[in-house]
Amino acid sequence: MSIEKMLKYQEVDMRLIKLENELKNSESAKKMIFYQTATKKSFDTLTVMNDTAKAAMDSFAKYSAKYDEICKQIDEIVGENMNDDDEKQLDYYSKQLEKLYQSLEDSEREAARASKELSDMGYKYTKEYEQAGKSSASYRKFAEEFNNLKKEKSVEAGAIMKELKVLEAGLDRELLDKYKKIRANKRPVLVPFRKPASCGGCGMEIASDIINKLGEGRRIQECPNCGRIIYNED
Repeated sequence: MSIEKMLKYQEVDMRLIKLENELKNSESAKKMIFYQTATKKSFDTLTVMNDTAKAAMDSFAKYSAKYDEICKQIDEIVGENMNDDDEKQLDYYSKQLEKLYQSLEDSEREAARASKELSDMGYKYTKEYEQAGKSSASYRKFAEEFNNLKKEKSVEAGAIMKELKVLEAGLDRELLDKYKKIRANKRPVLVPFRKPASCGGCGMEIASDIINKLGEGRRIQECPNCGRIIYNED
């Protein structure tokens, strides 16, 4: 098979690659990806905030219930018929009340902390939700721009793909399959041999046995460094 046919195929294919890169590197593509990432980040943050708010609400409910229970215990002690002459009994109830009042303060403080955390979380949640809405709206806007650009370029790309299909009929299938496999990661695929001893793709020096094969009528060899297909222009 003539290397010229394969080079012609690559020449046409490079036009398709150029279109792909223009679409991939377009402002609408970059902004679409940016706002898509920003939207996801905001919703991930909102999920964490929801979990934090639930924990704070559970904490508030827990300490509020504890507060009510302590108040009930204090009322029960205060309502006891105590003998003013019984010092031991008075001392006992006094110590019990002291402990309960301390627990009451602790519960009140924890409930206030949980309440403040909920209040702060509510403000932050509202702000983050607004940001998520803005990012989502921007994402939809640039996604629409990207899809319109994609439609425009698909017309030209379709014509190029038809041209490539025609050219494929005259190519070696094994070489074409290898070309397409390399194309996914490295472009161009076919690169010239650069005298005295280097690959025209990666620039690395190649072994003498590969150079000899290139000069013995076997006009193509695979670069052991970058994997591209080296061809001899002579």
